[in-house]
Amino acid sequence: MIPLLALDIQTLPDVAGIRTLYQLDTQISDADVVYFALQRSRASRADEFMPYHLHRVVAVNAVLHSRQEVALHQSAAGQDEAAMLQALAALLNEHMPQIVSWQGSQLLLPVLRHRAMLHNVAFPGGPTGLFGQTLELSRLLCQGAQPGCVPQQEMAGLCGLPRLADYDAPQSWAAASAGQLPKLLEHSAQRAACHYLMWLRLAALQGQISALTRSQHEQKLAQLLTQAGGHWQDFLQQWPAHNRG
Repeated sequence: MIPLLALDIQTLPDVAGIRTLYQLDTQISDADVVYFALQRSRASRADEFMPYHLHRVVAVNAVLHSRQEVALHQSAAGQDEAAMLQALAALLNEHMPQIVSWQGSQLLLPVLRHRAMLHNVAFPGGPTGLFGQTLELSRLLCQGAQPGCVPQQEMAGLCGLPRLADYDAPQSWAAASAGQLPKLLEHSAQRAACHYLMWLRLAALQGQISALTRSQHEQKLAQLLTQAGGHWQDFLQQWPAHNRG
């Protein structure tokens, strides 16, 4: 079987990049730099969506699924952005997996492409390679229906899985500024696990894998998370055994 990589990232506004682009004085605080960038977004887009190239990746998290194993891949706390992207490229080159996300074309994939170009990191096949073939669970479920796709946290909650909200740029910046960056990084790792569990459920329903295979891989993941401990204990409490395949 083709390996599968359930992928998630956490980003923060690229303060240094914003300073460079707009030649902002070094005496301007980081908070004011971010506020300036958000105000530009409000003026041009009527929302606070940070442009793709101004997202700095602070975590890359994934669950790797193959016939023989389920493995967690998490970037180290404080790891350099370029090193994270190089590690992801190495993982993709080694396994050539099908990438799975919830709604990756909205943020994850464009950000990774832009930041990889910034750091001279080559992903397998270039922009139209592996990243051009990503399986987006939300799109698969919605099939182009309007007005839009369901948030993962709501669908996950209905399926008995942990409800893990996405943080937008202002929320992420506020949390990091309040000393909660470790919590953001944990949240990203948990989202990757949730992407994987949602894929297992959908793949079993579509007949791509058997109910037994789904159950076996869910149990493997549960064992990994139990061994990892820490914040995964909270995840496991929100994913009770009776909700596992």
